[in-house]
Amino acid sequence: CPFTSDPISMGCFGSTNKHLPDEVQERVKALFDKLDDNNDGKIQLSEAEKFWSEGKLGKFGKMSARAMFSEVDDDANKSITYAEWLAFWANVRNNPEHKYTDEEICDELKAMAEGDAWRDWDDGRSTTLNKKKQHVAG
Repeated sequence: CPFTSDPISMGCFGSTNKHLPDEVQERVKALFDKLDDNNDGKIQLSEAEKFWSEGKLGKFGKMSARAMFSEVDDDANKSITYAEWLAFWANVRNNPEHKYTDEEICDELKAMAEGDAWRDWDDGRSTTLNKKKQHVAG
């Protein structure tokens, strides 16, 4: 699937083809930009660790960063592209078994942008499983 400015609406990521509402997409982009410290269009694991370690979480920041990467970094390359990031949040919002409201997602995105810990979203992904194990098992 060719990447476009809106990979979600193009259906590039499985069956998720629903748009994120503007308010949610703005918060998703704001957190991505905050985590992408060097502005190269990707979140590196080291950038996420730095973000959370320098904030409220201190030495526990690395745990939050690694939990996020376990859920979002689909190819396990320790780098999250904006396309992966958007696909993750569309999955969180549109998962029929664990549907979150836009308000709940925005509240959590805001809290994380302020340094609160990453949470394990009920989206069918895990913050504790190794990616290689997920791909082998799934």
